[in-house]
Amino acid sequence: MEHTERLLFQAIQADPGDDTAWMALADHLEEVGQDGQAELTRLLTHLRRVLSDPDRPLREARLRELLALGVRPLQPMLTLSIGMKLTLVPPGSFLMGSPMDEEQRSADEGPVRRVTLSRGFYLGIYPVTQSQWKAVMKTNPSAFKGKQSRRPVESVSWAECREFCDKLTEHEGRPVRLPTEAEWEYACRAGTSSAFYFGDTITTDLANYDGTQFYRSTGRGVNRRKTTLVGSFPPNAFGLYDMHGNVWEWCQDWYQRGQQGLEEHDPHGQEDAATHGIRGGSWYVFPRPCRSAYRDSAGLSFRRDDCGCRVVVTLE
Repeated sequence: MEHTERLLFQAIQADPGDDTAWMALADHLEEVGQDGQAELTRLLTHLRRVLSDPDRPLREARLRELLALGVRPLQPMLTLSIGMKLTLVPPGSFLMGSPMDEEQRSADEGPVRRVTLSRGFYLGIYPVTQSQWKAVMKTNPSAFKGKQSRRPVESVSWAECREFCDKLTEHEGRPVRLPTEAEWEYACRAGTSSAFYFGDTITTDLANYDGTQFYRSTGRGVNRRKTTLVGSFPPNAFGLYDMHGNVWEWCQDWYQRGQQGLEEHDPHGQEDAATHGIRGGSWYVFPRPCRSAYRDSAGLSFRRDDCGCRVVVTLE
């Protein structure tokens, strides 16, 4: 499986127009499929069809089609003692921010720049749930309770999330923290450059947000007016759920309004500051803030019933 993972990551991260890595993955999956693994055989068949179509859009379309089949990368998983599952996000480079022509973009999302993350990390496949929060903090501050093992914690501030990470670090004996903005966006995009990881539009069948407004003429959807159970919508190519909508997710680093430079390596930013970034949008907001590149911020003690978190375990 490690060889399959490596080939898949190489294919996802390949330059547009370069099919070498995709063909290497297809050849490998053909061998595995001969051993009777039906799902991988189905993936191979689909890859062959996609690669043989010269008119089909490149990487982003391929990823979306794989997700439509229910096929996800085979990353190693990590399970913490409180039942939290994290998946390995591999190292790599991506274009961070939104291009000038992305609909409803904000100035602080640019300029688009290449960011390289030299080390992989484990990231929670879901936002932190209420039962996980309670196991560590002994309280549940959430406004929307019920099915606590699958409903995200909310009404938590950045400072409280930092305390949660510190306590979980002590309990697990390994470093646990919030993701940086660069790590969050890289993980959210999962190899895509579109406004959302499933394309350039969004519907309330794909995420939990206020569907009374729409993005790129998709039409109105539902407004659920509360959080939904984690994992209720399709994951991205890294196997991460709820990166768009449901609850805002706090980031570790200080919010900087102006981005610096056209190329960055392992950016972390300042941690000791008045405001910190929050990403991903929520059940309360319109679709625009749910975009991969959208950035917002709030003070250390700010809390609201649509603010939660997701955690990182760094590689040793």
